[in-house]
Amino acid sequence: MRQKKSHADNLYSTIHAPPYPHGGNIYAFARARDVVPERVLDFSASINPLGIPRRAIKAYRHTLSRIVHYPEPYAESLTAGLAAYHGLDPGAILVGNGSTQLIFLLSRFLAARRILLVSPLFSEHDTAFRVSGARVERLFLRPPAFTCSLEQMREALTGGYDALVLTNPNSPTGVAMSRGQVEELARLCRRARTRLIVDETFVDWIEEESIKHLAAHNSHVIVLRSLTKFFAVPGLRVGYLITHPRLVARLRRHLEPWSVNTVAQTVALACLQDREFARRSRAFLAQEREWLFAQLAAGQGLHPFPSRVNFLLVRITARGYDAPAVVQLLAEKNLLVRDCTNFPGLGRKFFRVAVRTRQENRRLLIALRALFSQR
Repeated sequence: MRQKKSHADNLYSTIHAPPYPHGGNIYAFARARDVVPERVLDFSASINPLGIPRRAIKAYRHTLSRIVHYPEPYAESLTAGLAAYHGLDPGAILVGNGSTQLIFLLSRFLAARRILLVSPLFSEHDTAFRVSGARVERLFLRPPAFTCSLEQMREALTGGYDALVLTNPNSPTGVAMSRGQVEELARLCRRARTRLIVDETFVDWIEEESIKHLAAHNSHVIVLRSLTKFFAVPGLRVGYLITHPRLVARLRRHLEPWSVNTVAQTVALACLQDREFARRSRAFLAQEREWLFAQLAAGQGLHPFPSRVNFLLVRITARGYDAPAVVQLLAEKNLLVRDCTNFPGLGRKFFRVAVRTRQENRRLLIALRALFSQR
């Protein structure tokens, strides 16, 4: 079924250029392809393939009658739920409208002059700090391992930065530093008088590597977390940060009240209570990711990189192809993958795919094999 073009569609394309710089924008993709979003199979956004927890669906239905009231101003009930879930002091947690809102909040609050980004990483860190007037510099993780030694980081910190931003596990590579390594990095940052910001958006898959307990007792360390990837609710926009309660109190004074709506708060709390969903998700992902990795590695023209989370970074080894071309060719089959060209430190030979269900993964593999068998 084709969508009818409208003035709104044309205006959307004008405002959003390029039309989908981030993964997961199936609406822009569908407009560009002139199809309904339901026909798009989205491998560009790394969302839990098991979908929404059953408890969350029930909570959504039951909470609709509450939307006639204002939500809790600072998500107090959800904050308490997160504290119980992680075994932390509620005062160490600040909830926001997705972790992106909190990234921009930090950039404004810190008023940093110089920032060091361990790259590649989520682009909004760069955007937020540049908008706030900071000078942004990068320390690159290089293939094939996409790692950086603590000694290299120690040397980089001599540059005199106000903050270092690390994504762990890294997006888009899927590589993760151990908790011990990040804790040592925190010590190095403290000696250098550099605040450490760790984006743990994907750490739910390997919760044991989180430095949340260190952050909760240390105002020099800030952890960013997201509920939307692991629990498959990105449309609700729920994120939070963890740091020392004194710093949380100061940050809250700069955060708009009612940032997170009633439905989002209630559904997020229900997600946390579904422990069986979390167990099943991790078990499923461990098996399906390894299968998809093996299938991609066995094919022609592609080199996937090992990952600890729910996506795989892939390098194109076939001559005559680059990521933009592959993305466009897959788009003809309504398959959306993440072109990694705009990640500094990667380039035109890299794309990322989410790990989805076996049936969906087979559909992607069939399309890729057909594409590279034609070369």
